[in-house]
Amino acid sequence: MSEIDKAHEILGIYRFYKMDGKLYHYDEDDRLDELFDAVVHAINDCGILKPLLPQAEFVIPCRGILNQERAWLQRFEHQDTRAFFLSDIYDFLKLFTGRTKLRVN
Repeated sequence: MSEIDKAHEILGIYRFYKMDGKLYHYDEDDRLDELFDAVVHAINDCGILKPLLPQAEFVIPCRGILNQERAWLQRFEHQDTRAFFLSDIYDFLKLFTGRTKLRVN
């Protein structure tokens, strides 16, 4: 699986939860939290894509959350912070897949 396929796979998680492009219009339900957990795991396990992701912005926080590091858990305890983080990842992956697509053509 290529890095583009991995990026599309993570974007597919947003579609699965019906939250692609709607991260700031979430209802007070569990979808945002479930999406957050799924994306954090996907970033941590993205293999070939991981070195191409912003480390300090995405990879390190995801690793800290999965390792139950108190500082990271506190930073992401509010849904608004989670939504902002997910939005950043979504935007990066959309730009990444678009940029790579242009390079290949």
